Amino acid sequence: MQKFEKKIIKNNVLSEVYCNKCGKLIYSDEIKEKVDYIDVSKEWGYFSNKDMEIHHFDLCEQCYDELIKTFKFQPTKTKK
Repeated sequence: MQKFEKKIIKNNVLSEVYCNKCGKLIYSDEIKEKVDYIDVSKEWGYFSNKDMEIHHFDLCEQCYDELIKTFKFQPTKTKK
């Protein structure tokens, strides 16, 4: 015999993403048009001034393009 109980499971579900640089809404589960963005997460280590801190930010494609223009060495690009 099997017995079942109704249980409510609470999950964190991503609902919106904003660009940290320009503030633009770049993802919403209500937006029909999907766009890509960069999601960066960095856990700083012992040899930094931010030991044990985790920094996280998101950039829209336009802000990413502006950022990498300032790089002395451009990111390596490959295709799958």
